[in-house]
Amino acid sequence: MLKWFTAKFESRKEGLKVLKGNSGEAPNHAVVLVTADEWRKRGNALLGDENLSDAEQCYRKGIAADPTDAICYSNLGYVLFEQRRWVEAEEMLKQAVELNPDDFDAYYMLATLSKDRDEWLQAIVSYRRALEIKPDFDLCRRDLCIALAQSGQPKEAQLVMSQGPAFGADSVNFHYFSGNLHLETGDYGAAAASFSLAKQLKPDEAVILFNLSTAQIRLGDHFSALKNCKAILSFEPDNAQAYANMATAYQTLGERDLAIECYRKALEINPQYLYVHQNLLFDLSYLSDCAPADYLSEAKSYGKQASSRAKPFTSWLSSKLPKTNRPLRVGFVSADLHAHPVGLFLINVLSALDPARITSVAYSSRVTEDGFTERLKKLFVEWRSVSFMTDKELAEEIHSDGIDVLVDLSGHTGQTRLPVFAWRPAPVQVSWLGYWASTGVAEMDYILVDKTSVHEDEAKFYSETLWFLPDTRLCFSPPITQQPVAVNGLPALHKGYVTYASYQALNKISDATLMLWARVLEKVPTARLRMHGIPLTHEATVADVKRRLALANLDVDRVDLVGRVRREEYLRSYAEVDMVLDTFPYPGGTTTAEALWMGVPTLTLTGNTLLARQGESMLHCVGLHDWVARSEQDYVRKALDKTADLDRLAGLRAGLRAKALASSLFDGTRFARNLEDALEGMAKAKER
Repeated sequence: MLKWFTAKFESRKEGLKVLKGNSGEAPNHAVVLVTADEWRKRGNALLGDENLSDAEQCYRKGIAADPTDAICYSNLGYVLFEQRRWVEAEEMLKQAVELNPDDFDAYYMLATLSKDRDEWLQAIVSYRRALEIKPDFDLCRRDLCIALAQSGQPKEAQLVMSQGPAFGADSVNFHYFSGNLHLETGDYGAAAASFSLAKQLKPDEAVILFNLSTAQIRLGDHFSALKNCKAILSFEPDNAQAYANMATAYQTLGERDLAIECYRKALEINPQYLYVHQNLLFDLSYLSDCAPADYLSEAKSYGKQASSRAKPFTSWLSSKLPKTNRPLRVGFVSADLHAHPVGLFLINVLSALDPARITSVAYSSRVTEDGFTERLKKLFVEWRSVSFMTDKELAEEIHSDGIDVLVDLSGHTGQTRLPVFAWRPAPVQVSWLGYWASTGVAEMDYILVDKTSVHEDEAKFYSETLWFLPDTRLCFSPPITQQPVAVNGLPALHKGYVTYASYQALNKISDATLMLWARVLEKVPTARLRMHGIPLTHEATVADVKRRLALANLDVDRVDLVGRVRREEYLRSYAEVDMVLDTFPYPGGTTTAEALWMGVPTLTLTGNTLLARQGESMLHCVGLHDWVARSEQDYVRKALDKTADLDRLAGLRAGLRAKALASSLFDGTRFARNLEDALEGMAKAKER
């Protein structure tokens, strides 16, 4: 969760100080105090001297004199609040607003009490009421913005900010908070601009530089992000967050060794930094020289950290429900229920689930949504937006929903909620789809795999129990486009040369992969290589890509760098390529499936892990067994053989879409039945 402030704001006392009613001079001690008004005056005078105990007694006597004196209740609520007597304070404040529904101070204090308990939604209700009564209550507007942001409503916070002053104009906190809101809503350009303005006003504030670097990473401006992180380390050498963002930048640039070095440095500074530990595991899974046993050891270390923060449930509502004649309640936890590979692989399956067997419940931890999210929402029986919840709150929500089987779709990626599984909110917990290795979380019972991607004798490399799906662990959805995208003829037949292609992100393109591609191009002197999806916006990134190409002995003049484009344009670009050269040890997933749909086969190099065999598993589903290389030498040989007979390659291209759509890789109904059987099987196995 973002840190929303750069420094302390006004003290809470400044925000809450009320002193309602006339304070004036304290009444003469000789005067017999009778009315509530007189008791209130004395209480206010004592409160001004910060004599809370005596002020409390005066307000209580005022209430005794007149039980309908709303101001005495309100001021007593404030005094109790300052004494940290939260329950009593809340009781008095509720009485105050019941007697006087226009008491904005009382509503503000009630909101603050809710905020201090992390009850953000209730705080928002009270802040809004206070602001309705007093529209120029700027302090309340600021705190309402904060509450909206903390509860996962950044767009609403932006709207409230636009309606009146919430922060000092052109202040550090104004620009910083605005930047955070833009970051949360995915407007990374505006976020970077806001953080840059905050940086101008406060150039040595680590949190500003850190969030600026985060926005720059999202924009693909990795070298600027690295510069800002190094600036943080110049005055805070033990800033773990700076090392974490440096690692992310290096990782995205394909500099895996530097990324891992920075992740380990961040963990050395803060061993309990779960986000960094998660990213380290993500990065280790990319390395061909990371032994499966070493990876599992690191994953279990993460799992122990997650478990140490949780209090697992030991009984479940679902266990008390009848076991027969009802569908399983299956929860899916993910931050990727949008136009993301997880969403693209999930939608075909969701649409085919049998409601008599599965009641699907989504727990979406993503703040922003898109059109694809709306499509997914219609396929789930129930939908929960949970981005603002703590791990404890989300675990309690899942537990109260009576979930039978809880499925994690993220693993050690993105905005994962994997630590929630350490709370064991459901009796059966499963890892699937969004990750490709063991989670290391002891409370995760199963991992869904297939027999191509994981061999039975490799169970020792997983903390979960392997559950084998019959055909494949992945099922893709045919792309939906506004206009039909046809499969074109083989371009080499009219161009006179072969075009190899890659559609992978830079972080998948290892130096070993580049060197292997260089060997292919060396053997086919007329061939060209197209690298799609390369961030071309920033010159430093482009220069670095060309540097890496040269180091791998790839002739830069024979390589076309193509930037990111819209989805339909991306699909149509397959008309310009003859075959795809896969990356390793992290092969394509979404891109391999989409290439098959476009009639373009992928040559993949298999490995010895679930991830490294992903390409092999997908190609086996479609019957392209001979497009799987077993060694680098075999990879080069197959690349040459497949493009040596262009007529044969053209024939494959013409029928590949139909072949793919008829395969288990695209058969959502078949996969849904297999998934239902697996989920029911796991639930029954747990009962025994």
